Amino acid sequence: MPDSRDLSINRLVLNFPGFETTTPVHQLERLLAGGEKTAKLWGYDFSPAEISDNREEYKAEIQCRSSGENWVADTRYVHFSWDDIIGKYENMPYPKSFFRHLPAYLSFFFDGSVIKYFKASKRYWGFTIYPLLLMVLFAVISFGLAFFALGQVSIILSILSGFIGFLILCKWPGDQFYVNLSVNDWAFARDMCRRSNPEIEKRYEEFSNHVIHELENSNVDEVLIVGHSFGSVWAVAALANALEQKPDLFSGKRVTFLALGSSFLKISLVKEARHFSGFLETVLSKPELLWHEIQTKTDFISFYKSDPFKPLGIVEFAAELVVHRVNFKKALSKVRHKKMMRSMYLAHRQYILYCDKRVHHDFQLRCFGPLFAKDLAINPGIIDTSRHLNQADD
Repeated sequence: MPDSRDLSINRLVLNFPGFETTTPVHQLERLLAGGEKTAKLWGYDFSPAEISDNREEYKAEIQCRSSGENWVADTRYVHFSWDDIIGKYENMPYPKSFFRHLPAYLSFFFDGSVIKYFKASKRYWGFTIYPLLLMVLFAVISFGLAFFALGQVSIILSILSGFIGFLILCKWPGDQFYVNLSVNDWAFARDMCRRSNPEIEKRYEEFSNHVIHELENSNVDEVLIVGHSFGSVWAVAALANALEQKPDLFSGKRVTFLALGSSFLKISLVKEARHFSGFLETVLSKPELLWHEIQTKTDFISFYKSDPFKPLGIVEFAAELVVHRVNFKKALSKVRHKKMMRSMYLAHRQYILYCDKRVHHDFQLRCFGPLFAKDLAINPGIIDTSRHLNQADD
């Protein structure tokens, strides 16, 4: 029996997550828990189906239906997975991981990338040097104590003790301050820049094949492509590869690229990664695409107040660009906001988590609600005027 509601949306979401070892099923469970809270906040019904875990294809999927008094939205949500690749960086035993990954992190200072980060976003530059500053502090403490206690006994013993103390501090309290997580993250970034990890290159191809299949076989009203943090890099690479094979892949489709706390400039500004500028130009050459960039001042792990393309010399393109700078304080309860402010990684993840208050940049609303992501990008005030939301209230 056909649905009697006067608005029906069929949506495809292709999600490229950031740098975390969380399994795709767990990430989808987190999404659905947030989806239920968002539905309650906005006053609509939310009905997800069972999660389909396709580990051999590096993705997980979920079909969801949301409905209000006068609308229904069906969402097919495809979550692409690369946690297995991250795990090989994150799960390497310490201090082996530290010795192997530290030179890769420091190489961003030697090749001039850190200077480019400073020009693009001073906040991101601060995030870049943060692990180095902590390591310098740990070195001063450990070697200072070692020489104070043993300097008159043996210089060699003092140096050895200072070095061991330094490694201990980098592990604890280093882990509490994200030292090793950051160093591992930068090591992965360097491999991505150099194209030196065959698994990454192969995963680009696999993701692009999935993108082609999804877009060619889905008859939907809207395609929402999400790139959170490092996910924006994966998404651009996969899309560029797909569009090179199928130039008309976006033809006749409503496509929105949602860049959340994007790390794309982290890679593309590096001299060894100039090919990413080419990937981006391929994606931006499509007039069917709207690129929606969302940034926030409280997120140090993204390029706040930076134009997403100008630092790369890309100033003309066919796609449409909308940039919003938002304030999470207006979206969260006082308790959750206070908790978020204690962790820069939690602040970086908030883009994809649920909100406590009604705001236009609500991620779950874009995925499951009655409004097109493009409309929310172009006209954020639509959340106050849309009758499909207003009639669903209470």
